[in-house]
Amino acid sequence: MAQLGYRVMDTQIFNLGLSLEANSAYIVVCSLMEDGLRAGLETVAARWNGTPETLAAALKELAAWRVVEPRRDSGEDPFYAPNPASLWRRPGQPG
Repeated sequence: MAQLGYRVMDTQIFNLGLSLEANSAYIVVCSLMEDGLRAGLETVAARWNGTPETLAAALKELAAWRVVEPRRDSGEDPFYAPNPASLWRRPGQPG
């Protein structure tokens, strides 16, 4: 897996006012990445304590804020990669 080039977990996540589920999903995604694992939906779901519906909503919320980005390497299953805080944006905000 390619290195991201920045520290994965950023505590600024807690300043955005996101839902508890979105914060939790961010922590799961970051912990997987820091463990050197691809944060695909199945891998994230394996560490998730909530329902599949709450996970889907949390990942959608994170993607709307550009906190995580769905990515795909050639021939690989999609995965979620956390963006650095400098790329995070309120939904609907240009940038």
